[in-house]
Amino acid sequence: MNTYNWYSTLIKPTWAPPAFLFGPVWSVLYLLIAISFGFVFYKVWQGELPKIVLLPFVLNLIFNFAF
Repeated sequence: MNTYNWYSTLIKPTWAPPAFLFGPVWSVLYLLIAISFGFVFYKVWQGELPKIVLLPFVLNLIFNFAF
């Protein structure tokens, strides 16, 4: 089954963004996640933040790779 054709037949709400925005938006989101992970990792490495702060970022990274 072609998922693009399936998705295009769904009745979507009026506020649903167009399909062509999906790729660019997720690219920007992943870039922001990477920058924030790097910033937090650096702050933990410098001892300015406790190590427990890094846990959600590491879990996010693991779950994204698993997905």
